[in-house]
Amino acid sequence: MQSRKSQNLLQGASVLAAAMIIVKLIGAVFKIPLGNILDGEAMGYFSTSYSVFSMIYAFSTAGLPAAVAKMVAEQSVRGRYQDIRKIRTLSVRLFFWLGIIGFVLMAAFSKLYVDLAGSGNALLSVLAISPAIFFGCMMSAYRGYYEGLRNMTPTASSQVIEVIAKLIFGLALAWGVTFWAQMQYESGGLVFGQVVSTVEELHRATAPYASAAAIFGVTISTFVGTLYLLILHKKKGDGITKEDLKYSPRPIRMRVLLVRLIKIAIPISLGSIVVNVAQFVDTLTIITRLDDAFAAHPAEMAAIFGGLIPADILAAGEGGNFIYGSYSGYALSVFNLVPAFTSIFGKSALPSVTAAWTARDRRGTQVNIESVIRMTCLIGIPASLGILAMAQPILTLLFPGKVAEVAIAAPVLSAQGISLIFLGLSSPLFAVLQGLGRADLPPKFMLVGVVLKFVVNWVTIAIPAINVQGAAAGTTACYATIIILCLIWLRKITGLRFHFVKLIIRPLIAGAACAGTAYVVYHTVLADMSSNGIKTIAAIGCGGIVYVILVLLLRGIYKDDILMLPKGEKFAKLLEKYRLLG
Repeated sequence: MQSRKSQNLLQGASVLAAAMIIVKLIGAVFKIPLGNILDGEAMGYFSTSYSVFSMIYAFSTAGLPAAVAKMVAEQSVRGRYQDIRKIRTLSVRLFFWLGIIGFVLMAAFSKLYVDLAGSGNALLSVLAISPAIFFGCMMSAYRGYYEGLRNMTPTASSQVIEVIAKLIFGLALAWGVTFWAQMQYESGGLVFGQVVSTVEELHRATAPYASAAAIFGVTISTFVGTLYLLILHKKKGDGITKEDLKYSPRPIRMRVLLVRLIKIAIPISLGSIVVNVAQFVDTLTIITRLDDAFAAHPAEMAAIFGGLIPADILAAGEGGNFIYGSYSGYALSVFNLVPAFTSIFGKSALPSVTAAWTARDRRGTQVNIESVIRMTCLIGIPASLGILAMAQPILTLLFPGKVAEVAIAAPVLSAQGISLIFLGLSSPLFAVLQGLGRADLPPKFMLVGVVLKFVVNWVTIAIPAINVQGAAAGTTACYATIIILCLIWLRKITGLRFHFVKLIIRPLIAGAACAGTAYVVYHTVLADMSSNGIKTIAAIGCGGIVYVILVLLLRGIYKDDILMLPKGEKFAKLLEKYRLLG
């Protein structure tokens, strides 16, 4: 059994960040060819099924591990290692049954869900992904356990293995179904039981099955990730020694731990779905309200989208699904990168803030919270403003063969750029509140934001001049409200004075310069260059260089942040030498 090694906030975040970079790169490799294998219609079915799955999956793979991590971190500070072992046993049993229940409920209510979403052809995709709920819950128990021991490596490695499996199986199955449909069409037979006479009809007949095949690759990947964690735990254990157990205080009764785990898990799990529940609102409102707009204002909607959506799709009444597929399958592929990266600070912050707050270390609590906010802003703000300025070139670079889908998605992605600043902060601040013992607050804040988003979506999307961009307005209103509430209560709970403006203003100045540089380089300096790919990469690279220089000159990085990194003392001395630390 290996000796137990704890990682501090930024060391843990570094491990998760390295894994997240790999995961997102592989995820991009998955989404880009998938977006070119499928079209807007099939991506609509894929996104409809993935939306409800990702909300439930976030509940299990983000919220439930956080609850376990919090309890384990608390007991670790107190040296109660027998309780830690009991928490692991308890969480595995509890999450096993939660996974079974989630799988059954998702499969049982799949027909009702797709009908509410206005996307009946997504039924097969929803059924294909429902078993992944069970495997996600099983992974949660082990990921949360190791995170509570401040060992982020098992979570990171399992995420990488999971996304590799998704890449292999998802693309292979999607391509295989598409190839088989093409073979059926060329042989003159039926295509999945339907009579097909044109290429357009072939695509429409194939779309539900290709989407289901791709989404089943996700189910397989969660099984592979679960299997890896089971093998890892069996081989390497958790690092708790016999001496740790021998001198540990008498354990708490299992029933007491169960009640405590449930009390912590429910609000944390509800808070963890903040990103996904907003997208779930999009699923329930965008297709329905766009279809309402097509019915009430056919001429105006045809003038806006007539040249982009294939005529047979419009004639079949699937225009709303095509627009939603373009938005969710292409714009959100880029949009979701930012919160995915900033959420790693929340994962690493929860046990660190919990430990400091439990030990009544006010200085340590403040350092950890300010570090979370600052580091999140250093990543989130330039990415957000960069997407605002470069949405069209980025989407064209990633999906060069999807002209219509990109034309629909780019304006929405650009409009959503500003909301990413708020969204990026939401998960880390929720984790901080959970670490402070107020896990009840994030679900309440989330409920306020989601209700506001639903109202904005419902009112604006049916207006032809606004259409799907109403979803961007709803997202901004949702997350801005959530962040304001988080900051107000953070100060109330701790009684500490946080320099919020100071934490945000320097990354904001540097981020604005970064986005402005990228925009000017793309549209002015390299305007005559024919290759969009080279122009986009060069513009983003120039923006990134300007950002790094300005962040250092403005002293946007602090010594406490650097010291928590591996070999941070050397970096801190170097930056201090040139007076580049805040």
